Amino acid sequence: MTRLFSVITVTVVALGFASFAHASGGLAMATEWSWARDGGRIFNAVVVLGFFAWVAVKYGGPILRKRAEDIADRFENLKTAQETAAKNLMEYEKKIAVFEEEAKKIRAEAKEDAEAIKQKIIAQAKEAAELIMKKAEERIALEAERARETLQKETTLTAVALAEEILKKNMGKSDQAKLVEEYLKGMEKAN
Repeated sequence: MTRLFSVITVTVVALGFASFAHASGGLAMATEWSWARDGGRIFNAVVVLGFFAWVAVKYGGPILRKRAEDIADRFENLKTAQETAAKNLMEYEKKIAVFEEEAKKIRAEAKEDAEAIKQKIIAQAKEAAELIMKKAEERIALEAERARETLQKETTLTAVALAEEILKKNMGKSDQAKLVEEYLKGMEKAN
């Protein structure tokens, strides 16, 4: 880079001297052709231009080649990066598809689990309801038996009370004495 800068500096200085010489009127305009004068100028121009061309090729060529190589390397790196990015994109898309499939499976399993839990809860509720109904029926039967026994006791007591009342009204002292004698005779025979 410094070589190119020095070549450009020399060129600018040379052009500055040439324009200064022209501005000072140092070269007169020719009216006819002269090999010595005009040929020398042409030869001088060819030598100067050849020198500039040689400098441009010698120092500018490698610089331009290096710049071209750098640009080519950058394009190659960009192409490689683009290919890598495309591969990564495809991999990520595949991973996303796998994740979406897994998410669908998880959702389906969750629905199945929820349905199983629902059925289990319903079954437990039915069992609990059946148990409650069975206990209620047992309790009803027990209460009915108690009510029957209570009714039977009350009926027996009422019947005894009514019989006692009837006996008191219809039995006299002679009937009572006769009944006691029969009872005592029955006891003697039993012993």
